[in-house]
Amino acid sequence: MPSTGNVIRWGTESARVGRWRADGSVAFFAPIPDGAPASAEFVRRCLRVLAEQGFQRVITGAVPPPEQSGLLEAGFEVHEHLHLLLLDNAAVLPPRPAEPGRRRAGPVRKSRLLKVDGSAFAPFWRLDRAGLDEAVKATRQHRLRVVLGDRHAVVGYAICGISGGRGFVQRLAVAPEAQGQGIGKALLLDGLYWLRASGAQEIAVNTQVGNDAALALYRRVGFRDDPGGLAVLSARLNVRDASEVS
Repeated sequence: MPSTGNVIRWGTESARVGRWRADGSVAFFAPIPDGAPASAEFVRRCLRVLAEQGFQRVITGAVPPPEQSGLLEAGFEVHEHLHLLLLDNAAVLPPRPAEPGRRRAGPVRKSRLLKVDGSAFAPFWRLDRAGLDEAVKATRQHRLRVVLGDRHAVVGYAICGISGGRGFVQRLAVAPEAQGQGIGKALLLDGLYWLRASGAQEIAVNTQVGNDAALALYRRVGFRDDPGGLAVLSARLNVRDASEVS
């Protein structure tokens, strides 16, 4: 089963894999959609490859219920449930708020974005440099915007992307000391207007269960809850099984 860069392929199935955040013992696993959910056999083969590479545990991204069956059959378990919220074209967006110092993020060092990210999220959800790169590359088109505060410090940023006519709010983070000033709403609406102008027919965002502030913001701008939700799955890897790859 060949692995090209960070992509594992077997027959018509493929998945992106790599190190999870800064933890060298944990891998991430993200099947690349090909019209059908990943099969249990493909998932098992990928787990053996990751075990052979020395990983002890593997984590998925946010997975909807229809795509979980092969993962669960191969030994994954639910690590955490997430809210999934959707915004369709019938929803009327609020007007854009006054410009909060938003700008393109090209000249901004990644370390400044990661500092905000680290202060805004619990340890499990924080991005490292590789995770930030993965978030940017996850869609065919993306938009990265930041808000600068005093002395040009980054106080918030957002990544939005679009693939196949569907939009995604991939990351939205505001430093704790800057929260409550409308920065998150400004970044969110900037991304939503861009996604619609880019042809997104539906826009999706997910957030942790219990993140009431984020949920309230998304609902205020017109997102509705999808009852199916999402889940992050995880599995322990057995190094002894690595030799079983055929």
